[in-house]
Amino acid sequence: MEDENKKVVEALLSEGLELLSSGNNKKQQKGFGALRAAFGLGSMEAAYLEGLCYKDGIGIYQSNEQAFERFKMAANSIPQAMYELGLCYINGIGIEQNFEKAFECFSCAAQIGVPEAQFELGVCYRYGEGTEQNINTAMHWYEKAANQGYLRAYHNMGIIYQTGLGDVLVDYVKAFNCFKKASEEENPDSYFSIGNCFLNGLGVDKNEKEAAGWFIKAAELGEPDAMFHLAWMYQEGIGVEQNNELSTEYLYMSAEAGWEPAIRIIRGED
Repeated sequence: MEDENKKVVEALLSEGLELLSSGNNKKQQKGFGALRAAFGLGSMEAAYLEGLCYKDGIGIYQSNEQAFERFKMAANSIPQAMYELGLCYINGIGIEQNFEKAFECFSCAAQIGVPEAQFELGVCYRYGEGTEQNINTAMHWYEKAANQGYLRAYHNMGIIYQTGLGDVLVDYVKAFNCFKKASEEENPDSYFSIGNCFLNGLGVDKNEKEAAGWFIKAAELGEPDAMFHLAWMYQEGIGVEQNNELSTEYLYMSAEAGWEPAIRIIRGED
């Protein structure tokens, strides 16, 4: 009987996932129905998937509270649900913000090997959220996440190497290499950081033209500080041909993206 129940659950989960990925609203609703049936048969994977549906409003109405409840149900069985539960706690999604509980959730999921949780645990140790600040331990968890292909962790490692936090000594070469690794998944923050390295000769030979290229890549993905740097570079003709029109365009783009230095210049405050 248990084997038969398992086969039914697996079939329902497979059907649900296929329908939910269709992009068709009616099919997605049917997909959620399949998950609900699997959940009714005791599937914690279905509970976790329902949580994702509630979180993003796919196949069902959006509800942070319902998402939180599903993740909480599934957390002890599904490591990814434990990670999602941690995100709910740290961001106050569907529940009151609680850094200590978020830290506990990320710790559990990280030790099981969830790379996203390892990254978030690194963030907790980096900023002392839910635990005492410990830069070395933050680096430990960032490295674990990075080694599993979670490239965003390389960017955070690069920032630590570049600024020399805690017991970690400043190492511009390591920082640059970390930013390069992170940039493999089109990370605008890493594009900007690489541009900054080329602009200032940090861990790499100074190359203003190369810097401008990386700033442009970052700006295309909405990074406001890159837009601000390009406004200055086009105004002064640094790494690019001098162009007042483009300089103004990038300055206003940066301001529209909320970058305070650009806003102050436009207001005439600087």
